[in-house]
Amino acid sequence: MALSSPGLGSNLDVNSIISQLMSLEQRPLTALSQKEASYQAKISALGSLQGSISALQTAAGTLVPATGTTATQKFTVFATRLSDSTVAAATTSSSAVAGTYTLEVNQLARQHSVASGTGAATPFSGAGDTLPVGGTLTLSLDSLAGSNPHKSTEITIADGATPENIRDAINGANAGVSALVINGVAGKQLVLTSNDPGSNQFIKLAGIAGLTYDPDAAPAPSDTFVQSQAAQGSAFKLNGIAVEGVSNQVSTAIDGITLNLLRGPEAPETALSTTLTISKDNSSLTTGVNALVRAFNDFSTTASGLGNYNAATKKAGALNGDSTLRTAQNSFRNVLGNIPATLAGRDLQRLSDIGVSMQKNGTLSVDSAKLSAAIGDDLSAVADLVAAVGSAFKTAADGLVSSSGLIAARRDGLNSSIASLGKQSGVISDRLAGIEARYRKQFTALDTLISGMTTTSNFLSQQLANLPTYSLRN
Repeated sequence: MALSSPGLGSNLDVNSIISQLMSLEQRPLTALSQKEASYQAKISALGSLQGSISALQTAAGTLVPATGTTATQKFTVFATRLSDSTVAAATTSSSAVAGTYTLEVNQLARQHSVASGTGAATPFSGAGDTLPVGGTLTLSLDSLAGSNPHKSTEITIADGATPENIRDAINGANAGVSALVINGVAGKQLVLTSNDPGSNQFIKLAGIAGLTYDPDAAPAPSDTFVQSQAAQGSAFKLNGIAVEGVSNQVSTAIDGITLNLLRGPEAPETALSTTLTISKDNSSLTTGVNALVRAFNDFSTTASGLGNYNAATKKAGALNGDSTLRTAQNSFRNVLGNIPATLAGRDLQRLSDIGVSMQKNGTLSVDSAKLSAAIGDDLSAVADLVAAVGSAFKTAADGLVSSSGLIAARRDGLNSSIASLGKQSGVISDRLAGIEARYRKQFTALDTLISGMTTTSNFLSQQLANLPTYSLRN
C-alpha cells in the first residue's frame, strides 16, 4: 500500500488549509453549540429560581391553618413549666387558660400482673408439664367489674403446648399484654403483665380450661392464675381538688391541658407536690412571620441576580429578560400589594400594618417592636392577616413550582429546543463531513497536478542546463 501525505508533492500544508476552511464552515455548528449552552444555563437558573420559590412556598404553607382549625387556634400557643419536672409533664391546646396551678400526685397508675399457679393449681398438668388441651384463648383488657373490654384478642393455643409455646403465642398476638416464663423453685410459671398502666388494664382470660382468669370472680379451682399486682389508675389534686385518672396521662382534669404523671410518692410520703405554670407564647406567630420574610428575601435576591445586567462588565444574568422570571416576581409583588378577600373591611389588611415593610432593594424588613405590639393588641387579627397572606403566597408559589406549573412548562420548552438543536447539529455535522471530503479530494487533485508540473519543470530545467553554451564574439 502506497503511503501518501497531503501536500507532499506540492509542498503545500494541505491539512492546515483544510482545517482553516473547515473552521469557517463550522461557524453555524458553533453558533448552535453556543445557543444550546445558553439554554442549559437557563435551565440551571430555573432550578435555582424554583428552589427559592419552593422555600417560600414551604414558609408560607406553615402559616396556613389546617382544615377545621382557625388562624387564632393555630397561633394560640401556651408554654408550660413545672417547678419539678420529674413529677409530671404537661402539654396544652388552644383552649387552655393561662395561670398557675398546684399539683399533688398521690398515686401513679399501675399495670396489672398475674402468674399461673403452682402445684395442684398449675395449668401445665400434662405430660412434660404441658397444657393438656388447647383451643382458642380469649384475652381481654377491661376495668374491674367491667363488661365492655376496650381490647379483646383471640389466640390459638395448640394441644400439649408448653409454657414457652403459650408465651410466644400471646406475645405474637399484639394483645396489649406481655408474657414471660419464670422457672422458679416450684416449677415454671407463666407471668402476664399489661403493657400499659391504668385502671382499665385488668387482664381477663377465658376459653381454655386451665388458662381462665377473672379478677371479678371469687377465687375458684378454675382460676389457675394468681394476681401479683392489681391494676390501678392515678390519683392527684389540682389546686386542692381531688382528681382520678384512668392512666398516668390525664386530659380531662382541665380543658386544654394534658398532664403526664411521671413520679409518685414513696412511703412514708403520701404526695409529691409541684407547681404548674401555663403562660401564653406568641413566638410561633412571630417566628412564622420572620420565616416568611427570610424566604421572600432569599427569593428576591436570587431573582435579582438571575435577571440583572451589569453595564460595566456588559454581562447579563441567565434569566435576564425572561418572561418566567418576570411573572414570578410580579406574582409575589401582587400578593404583597393586594388585600386578601377574607380581610376586606378589617383594620389589619396588609403585612405593612404589622411592621413588615418593603425596602428600596426589593426585600422585606420586620419592625419587631411593631409586630410584637400588634400581636399584644389583637392576636386574632394578626393571626388572620398572617394566615391569609400565607395562603396567598402559597397559592402563587404553587402555580409556579408545581409539576404542571410555569417553571416546569418553561423547562420543558427549553429541553424541546435543545433537542431540536441537536437534530440541526446532526444535519450540519453530516454536511460538514461531506464538505471536508470534497476539500480533501480537490486538494489531492491539486497536489497531484502541482507535483506533475513540478516534475516537468525540474526536467526542463535539467535539459536546459545540459544545452551547449555559445559565446558571441565581435
